Formats: sequence, C-alpha cells, structure tokens
Amino acid sequence: MPLSIKAEKICTGFCVFFLILGEISRILLYSKGQDLWLEEAMFWEIFKPLIGGFSVSELALRFLPLLAGIATLLFAYIFAKREFGIRFACVFLFLLVCSDPLLFYSVNFSLYGIEAFLIALSLCIWSYSKKHNITLVLLISLVSIFCIICNFNKNDGGYWFNIGASKGLVHGLMIFFIWFKDFFVQMLGRHFIDFHYFVFGPFVWLNASLFILPLIFGSIFLYREKKYLLISVFVPVFILVLLYFFKVAPLGMPYSDFMRSMRNWSQMQVIGSKYLVFIMPLIFIPVAFCIHKILLRVGTKTLIAVLSVFALLAISSNSIRVHKGLGSPQSTEILQLINENATVKSLIYADSASRPIFEYYMSKSPLKDNPNLNYFYVKKDGYMYLNNDIFIGKYKGNTEGLFDVMKNFKAENGFFFFTFGSSHSLMESNRLIAYTQRNYNGKSRGFQSKYAGATLVKF
Repeated sequence: MPLSIKAEKICTGFCVFFLILGEISRILLYSKGQDLWLEEAMFWEIFKPLIGGFSVSELALRFLPLLAGIATLLFAYIFAKREFGIRFACVFLFLLVCSDPLLFYSVNFSLYGIEAFLIALSLCIWSYSKKHNITLVLLISLVSIFCIICNFNKNDGGYWFNIGASKGLVHGLMIFFIWFKDFFVQMLGRHFIDFHYFVFGPFVWLNASLFILPLIFGSIFLYREKKYLLISVFVPVFILVLLYFFKVAPLGMPYSDFMRSMRNWSQMQVIGSKYLVFIMPLIFIPVAFCIHKILLRVGTKTLIAVLSVFALLAISSNSIRVHKGLGSPQSTEILQLINENATVKSLIYADSASRPIFEYYMSKSPLKDNPNLNYFYVKKDGYMYLNNDIFIGKYKGNTEGLFDVMKNFKAENGFFFFTFGSSHSLMESNRLIAYTQRNYNGKSRGFQSKYAGATLVKF
C-alpha cells in the first residue's frame, strides 16, 4: 500500500475517533443535568414569555446548545477536509475537541456555543460555495459583529477597559496589549490539559507557547496559500480593536475580577473566555495549518505516534471536564432545605443577583406546589416585590431593612437565599452573616452547598 494512502487512512481513523470523543463528552456532560448557573437563569428569563407558564427542565434548556456543539465539530470537519485534506482535518478536530470552553458552552444554556457553531457553519457554507474570497471575509465579519453585539454588556463584572478612560493613546495601546496577552494565556494557555488543576506559573506560559508559535508560523504559511482565509481568521480581532479605539465598546478581559479574587483558577479559564468562544474555531485554523505542514514531512510511524499523543491529550482534557461537570452552584440543595423547613409563617428573601435562579426553581415542582413559600426580592428598578407582583417598598441597600420587611409581615422565621456567582452577592451575604451573628446569635443557622447558601433566622 502506498505510504500516502496508508497515512490518509490513519488520519481518517483518528478523525472518526476525535468526532466520537467530542460527541460522547458533550452527551455525558449534558446528561449530568446539573443546576443552572446564574447567567443561564438570566437567559431563561428572556425566553420565559415565549414558553408561557410551562415548566422547562435544565436538560431541555441545554438541548439546543448541545446540538450546536455537536454540529460545530461536524461542520468544522467538513470545512477542513474540503479545504486542506484529511491530515489538516485531523489536527483541526483535535484542537476543537480539546477546547474546554467549547466543550463547556456546548452544554450551557447561552449563546456562546451557538456562536462558535455559526462560525463553523459560515466556513462550511463558503467552502461549498463558489469560494469568492470577499464573500468569506464579509460572511465572517457579519457573524462576528452579531456575536459581539450579543455578548456586549457594559455592566459586566469583569475587567473592562475603555480607551476613553485611558491616559492617552500610549496607555490605551498598553491596555490593548495586556488584553491580547491575557486572551492567549488565559484561554489558550490552559487548553490541552487543565494544568491549573495541579500547578501554576510557567506551565501556563509553556502551554500557551504551544499555540502562539504555531499561530505565528501557521499565519505566514496560510498567507502564502489562502490570504483571504487568513484575513477572515483575524476579522473578529480587527473588529474588536476598531470598536475599542473608536470608543464604541470596551475590551472584556478573558477573566473576571471576582473569579480572580476568589483564586478559582479551575473556572477562570472557562467563565472569563466566554465572550471570545466564537473566535476559537478561527484561531485554530493557522495553528492546525502549521502542524499540518509539519505532519506532511513525517513518516507513517511518526505520524501514528504524534496522533496517538494527540488522542491521549484529548481524552485527558475531556475526562477532566466531564469529571468536574459544569461546576453548578447546586442551588437545588439549598432550596430543597428551605422547602422542607418553611412554614406558613415563613418569608424568603433572594438577593437581586440570585433572583433569576430562585425564580426558575420556584416555577418547578416541588417548590411551586408548596403554599408556604412566600418570598420577596429586589427587582432591577430597586423596588421590593412580594411573590413577584406585590409592591412592598424601595430597597435602601441595608441589611436591617430586609429584617424590617419580615417583621412587618409578622414572619416567625426568615430565609435568606444567595448564590455566590457575583461579587455583589458575596458581599451582601457577608453583611447578612455579620448582622445575624450580632443580633440573632443562637436564633439562626446556615446552609451551604458549593456556590449557594441560605441563612435561617427565627424571630
């Protein structure tokens, strides 16, 4: 059998392996059906009017992102094989399957995984079209603008730098380079294996260099062969830079201040890189192209050895994420304890950051079937509402005011529910705990899960 044909068959086998691994990992992660994150609950709020009063499970909400995640791999494979051949497709799939953010957001009820699917679909559509170069640039530009608009949030809790607040153009450029450096270190530097799960420091930079160097050389190779494809790869970055320097939109750092201050490194890479997930299928093209060029020069035995190492890295990366799951706040554990301990004289408070999660689970059994669950929270307008629709006053931001509400309603005991998904929720819960210890020592007790908690106070 000729060497080239044998090598092609080997690469085809590994492509099938990577596709199956990526799909199984997504299905296993999806099947765990863990509690919603705060952002997922906020996204559910947007779609709630469309589904009326129907109760929707976590699995149902995450089903469309799951399909999009699986389709992303399939469309990426089709594009890669048509444009560069089976060897490139094998490397490209390996990078996509190893991507922890792509895997995480393939089973997360949000637009981030769907945005990556739109990029892969655009590449596939262009590959099957007449391949006008300008068409690809325009198509990727439109999809990128759509993704940036969807992801833009001026009130996000992460690091946001705007050139308008910088001390001149030089400072603005420094801010941009810090952002670009952190994009590669935080998103790409923890790609193959979760090194941050065990160690820190130089290993992150070492892993990031495995991307940066192939990205540079791959971009040079790609410029020589498919110039317009290379332009399309960096179109989202160009758009972000233009929006930044024209003061239209700030740059979001690829991690949040809250996650950094908590030193929650195992989630930092995923949570912070969500706004740039749609860029990853594009950034991987020159990286895969560089590795592809190298693999064209090796023999069959070396090819098998390299692809076997790739397979082990992919298995390891996916196994760690499937084992960790989505890292949900485990809100249902706390809400179940509240449900079991609440009486007709109980009143529950959910802070503004935790309200979407609380409302979502209040719409489902068994919580919605419990007549004793009376609750209040602060809406975005700063006013407090009982059971979602009865106005009870303006929230002045002090803990004592929350206790006054419960006393005014002659509650015998009160529950304070929090999910630690933001710095605001964390600070409010700390203030509440301190106030409770000072004034209700011996009359209160707490419940806590992974990222959620509640305090029971008896009046």
